[in-house]
Amino acid sequence: MWIFYKHLPRGTSVKEINRVTRKGCRSGLQFSMLFKRNIIKRSKIIRIRDLKSDSTEYHAIVQVSTQVTADNIIENLDGKTVNGLFIKPHRYQRRFPSRDRRNSQLADPKLTERRKSDRRRDNLITRVLETS
Repeated sequence: MWIFYKHLPRGTSVKEINRVTRKGCRSGLQFSMLFKRNIIKRSKIIRIRDLKSDSTEYHAIVQVSTQVTADNIIENLDGKTVNGLFIKPHRYQRRFPSRDRRNSQLADPKLTERRKSDRRRDNLITRVLETS
């Protein structure tokens, strides 16, 4: 399960994101430190630069071990400030062009989606800054 943290301040490190994610794992039960270290499989800090507006955004993607853990983290961190970071996490859904229903030739014209074009922004440069 992947968790997406959007609009992070510039200079946020993977260590900070991992620390915040571990804090969000806390619930009524106290987990051992060994379990807390194993909940995060991978994490990335991503910089997205829009060439049209010349703006830069920083986001983080964290892969956690189970869906229950991810739901717990999202619920505990939603709208909170942790270590000076305003956190608004949500589930991350990976999209693949090969699985896009709008490109299907077998679809009935009456049942097709209203969105005809891709809603993604053009002219974006994506770069992974840090991984763990």
